[in-house]
Amino acid sequence: MWLDRSLSVTSYRLYQKRSAQAQWLSFLTASVTSQTVRVHSSKVWDLLAREICSDDLDGVANRLWWMSKQDSGNISPLHRQLVKRRTIVPLPRYITSYAFWRDYLCTEASSGGLERIRRAALGYLRTYYHLVKHESDLRIAQDPSLCLVPPDITWEQFCDFTSNLGDIADRDVSLCYAYGEIRLTRLNLYAPLLLGKSHFQKVEHQYGTYFTRFYRPILFVIGITSVVLSGLQVVVSVGENGGGGWKGAALWVSVTAIVASCILLFTLGFLLVYKVMKEWKFAIRDRLRLLEEKRAAE
Repeated sequence: MWLDRSLSVTSYRLYQKRSAQAQWLSFLTASVTSQTVRVHSSKVWDLLAREICSDDLDGVANRLWWMSKQDSGNISPLHRQLVKRRTIVPLPRYITSYAFWRDYLCTEASSGGLERIRRAALGYLRTYYHLVKHESDLRIAQDPSLCLVPPDITWEQFCDFTSNLGDIADRDVSLCYAYGEIRLTRLNLYAPLLLGKSHFQKVEHQYGTYFTRFYRPILFVIGITSVVLSGLQVVVSVGENGGGGWKGAALWVSVTAIVASCILLFTLGFLLVYKVMKEWKFAIRDRLRLLEEKRAAE
């Protein structure tokens, strides 16, 4: 509406000073320019939505507490991320530009698409506040093999830029950024249940790599089964011919191998169940605590 009124006033003044032809050409130029700006902004927002927003994570954000600690500050600095062998997405230059925020991310929009992009961008920036905690982290981020942060930024400049990013509240960012680190393996594990597809992010693009991950558990099960069957074969053979001397020793060794294999198998299974139940217990207790704090604040 503001644009239409401005064009009307401009057209009226041109009509007073110029001929009808000049007036029409000027009006047409202004209309085309305004249309170009709107189209350009729309393309920029579409690009931002594809780059920094995640439809899958936003869709299941209220259930991400199943697989991560419900703390937005639960993000290890870069030197710890290297120990964990994790890959970090670089920080785009435009997201640190004041002019870009002024012209695009801080403008008013009638739809909720821009608000979603703005919240995702704020969460993105806050993540780097937690990733780069020390000057050594900045040096790691500026490593040519990583290129996470532009190399021309000094430690003092980075500290000035991120000094207020830690004050960004969870209510100002996308909900998925309220959970800190989320393991890709957990997301892929729960993807069939939450997303209705086989994975969240495909990490194996070759058949060989895909089937390699099944080798170790399959070989482990085959090994346990072979030990048990071999032991049972020895027990049956000794039992039929009677035990004495070496046969008796073979019988006891076979029984011991069977019992040890079964104990190992059940111990690993129990340990897996224990760790999963422990994580769920912590997640549920922490979830109830946060809900109680939220109700108390209201």
